[in-house]
Amino acid sequence: MAEQMQLTSDEAAALDRIDAELKGFSTRAQAATEGVDNLCEQYHKIKGALLILIKIVKKIPLYGGKIAAALEFLMGIADAVCPA
Repeated sequence: MAEQMQLTSDEAAALDRIDAELKGFSTRAQAATEGVDNLCEQYHKIKGALLILIKIVKKIPLYGGKIAAALEFLMGIADAVCPA
């Protein structure tokens, strides 16, 4: 059985925020039809939580660092497309 990762209350809350915000985006096609402005709004709502998520992902043995780097790269693209 896999060992359960222990999260801080801030980490658990960040995951809950991301989950709640993204429930409406069940498919890539649905997200694409929302328009850039709506996607940027969603991104800005969860950006802080994503930064916490990256810290969690980095704790995953073997692949966490690589997955976190990919997420950071994608967030960089989102930051360029969706300036604050």
